[in-house]
Amino acid sequence: MNNSFKTIKIENNNEYIYSIILNRPTKKNALNNLLIFELTQVFNELDKNDNCRVITLSSSSDAFCSGADLDSLKKMQNQDENANLEDSEKLMNLFKSILYNSKLTIAKVDGAAIAGGCGLATACDIIFASNKARFGYSEVKIGFVPALVSVFINQRISYTNAKELFLTGSIIDAKKAKNINLVNYLVNSENLEMEVNHFCSKFIKKSSPESVMTTKKLLLKFMDLENKFEIAKEINAKSRKSKDCIKGIDSFLNKTKINWTNNN
Repeated sequence: MNNSFKTIKIENNNEYIYSIILNRPTKKNALNNLLIFELTQVFNELDKNDNCRVITLSSSSDAFCSGADLDSLKKMQNQDENANLEDSEKLMNLFKSILYNSKLTIAKVDGAAIAGGCGLATACDIIFASNKARFGYSEVKIGFVPALVSVFINQRISYTNAKELFLTGSIIDAKKAKNINLVNYLVNSENLEMEVNHFCSKFIKKSSPESVMTTKKLLLKFMDLENKFEIAKEINAKSRKSKDCIKGIDSFLNKTKINWTNNN
């Protein structure tokens, strides 16, 4: 596989396991257009790779992924609805490339996974979180809507817990995330790599590749996500031009505190 990527690294230290490593450390692996493009490309390529059985997603830095990139937020303010809809579709296709992937996908979270970054993790089949991990959807704090990530979160946690996370923008620690079933496994940071490798080794030996692929397709049919994604894509694009979103992004970019009690 071509490994000349600018925002990610690909490792294949085990014949059947491919590791995708988010590699924008100075930006906390924030999602920009290039990272979205490269991730989508690699997940789609690995989906067709017969040698691949497991895809892991991790980070080269302390943060897993902080959500939208600062430059993307700036651009969002000046784009028309069609351009925002196009960007929204690209992000949707990234989440689909993970959710619909025929391989077992594992997120290894050893830091903050926020907003779209939390979406990357929860789109995976399995989440291993270290005691350093943090999770949350901060969109409402800047007047945005966690639209696309809401499509698949209810397959992982309860509606009640999802509402609290989405509506309050709260950031929770790994223990809380495990308690509400947002993550599958909670391990110490120093043991994260070992625990994931052990899990993968057992999975590869004991699970039929064809059965895994068919089972994933079956479960996805039961989830019936396509119409939900289309609705969320439209809301994601439209909410970027809302009065509150413009106000929230201005405040964020100018590093000023915003008080939503005075929403003028």
